[in-house]
Amino acid sequence: MIFHIMFKAIKLTLRDKGYFLYMLIFPIALILVLGSVLQDSFSSDLKLDKMTVEYTIQKDSDVGKAFRDFAAEASGKQVTFKEADSAKAGKKAVSDGDAVGFVAVTDDLTVTTNAPSQIEMSVLNGYLDGFTSQYRLASTIVKVDPTQIGVLQAPPKASDSAIQIEKLASGSNITAFEYYAIAMIAMVMMFGISSGINVFREEKVRHTDVRLFIAPIRKSTAIMGNFLGAIFMQTMSLILLMVISDVFFGVNWGMYSLVIFVIYFSLLFLSVALGMAVDVFSNGNPAANGAAMLLIQVFAFLGGAYFPTGDGLMSKLSPIGWVRVGVRDVLYNHDLAAAAFPIAVNLLITVVLVVAMSFWIRRKEVY
Repeated sequence: MIFHIMFKAIKLTLRDKGYFLYMLIFPIALILVLGSVLQDSFSSDLKLDKMTVEYTIQKDSDVGKAFRDFAAEASGKQVTFKEADSAKAGKKAVSDGDAVGFVAVTDDLTVTTNAPSQIEMSVLNGYLDGFTSQYRLASTIVKVDPTQIGVLQAPPKASDSAIQIEKLASGSNITAFEYYAIAMIAMVMMFGISSGINVFREEKVRHTDVRLFIAPIRKSTAIMGNFLGAIFMQTMSLILLMVISDVFFGVNWGMYSLVIFVIYFSLLFLSVALGMAVDVFSNGNPAANGAAMLLIQVFAFLGGAYFPTGDGLMSKLSPIGWVRVGVRDVLYNHDLAAAAFPIAVNLLITVVLVVAMSFWIRRKEVY
């Protein structure tokens, strides 16, 4: 009998066109729009523009000869060393922004810069440190063996690929599409509140609720059948959204897909149970549906479904928030322990709601 009631609930849901709008089209559209609009704010890629370093050799010395050879060899696609007409011209190029730095070569190196970015400064320091280290080594070799003086004029060429930026896959630098796919799936699972409310609402609208409860079955059987029907439809939505997120939005669920599915599934249980509880405890008040939708938006706001809220107090006040954080940590930080908190809390609240509903309905003659 439970499965008969479950299949009836599934059929009623399939007839509701609005269900597919809210559960599939709406979240996919939000992921696409928010991911596109806010993509730059999530980008942590560091782009190095082409750099020009000007220099002058003010004294004919071994250092000057070695630096001129080094500058010719080190110039490439990303960094260009250019000899300036004079020290004044080199410093002017720096002040005008035409060069990142100016190097005055005498017996040592004097560098002039004009507030370069951190990465530009790191690159410049890397090249100059590389030259000075190589020159000291070459000078030492010459002192030991004067026949090796050629090493001063032939320092090794610095490769354009010598400086690389590696992006680690962590929860702090995921793309906008990945972030909103994770958050929107959590929000869609919270839409189960509406499914839970409509479990009994549909029976009342069709005037089949009295017939259902005067039948020779326990009220708990009817509740469980409707509950499982709503769970089944939400599960189908969850699977479809995870597949779409993987194929179109680059969320690679990978080896943790089952754990992540369980996290979302626990939220699904919570939301459907919460919706049924709202309808039961409000005695089927029509205003309950509107209140539930408002509650979903509050949870979405606090949980970071529309804009990032981090891992602070706001996220901890929303089921969407603690599920989003848990999924992120499992997926990108490979922290399986992060799944325990959202799953445990969601299932605990679900059990409390189901038990409370059972006692409430049992005390009533007709729901």
